[in-house]
Amino acid sequence: MGKKDKKRVALIIASFAVFISVLSIFSGGITSGKDIEEKHTTEYAPIRSLMYIISSHTANILEAIMMGDYDSVKSETDIVIEKSEGLLKSFFPEGEPVGKWIYEFDLAGIDPNNPTVIKAIKEDVEKYINMIKSSAKNIAESSMEGNIDETYNNFDLMLRETCFKCHETYRSKWPEWPEWMQISGG
Repeated sequence: MGKKDKKRVALIIASFAVFISVLSIFSGGITSGKDIEEKHTTEYAPIRSLMYIISSHTANILEAIMMGDYDSVKSETDIVIEKSEGLLKSFFPEGEPVGKWIYEFDLAGIDPNNPTVIKAIKEDVEKYINMIKSSAKNIAESSMEGNIDETYNNFDLMLRETCFKCHETYRSKWPEWPEWMQISGG
């Protein structure tokens, strides 16, 4: 087996491991089964609903990458971009108080009536939205070039540097990773 073939096999194995990890994240917790429908109909959760839609299309991007379906990667990234643009309106609806989502995301202690704090949070959310859009465009571009390595690397970068960092800032603590994932760098 040549060096190129070994690299391709290693990439496929690593991609499969990441796929299984991401799939387990998306299928576990609050996003599994009937619970999500009940949760979204019994409490104020428009941001959670929108994030669920974005995570669903993000999972579709990974699946399309793994299948080498570059057209689907492009169409799914377009949807992620479109839905991400709606996040700012969800977090900061015009003419409505911003306080509801603060309590939804366990950010108690933040005064929703403090314009300085709200402005800083809005700027931060805008930053993450722009990063999602930029990352999704990079994924689409590398996909349309047929470069699976670069497409996957851009996808991984979006998750690590945008999605996860925003969630670390604005979500309550994530569940602990299983020990086997902690050992492998999780």
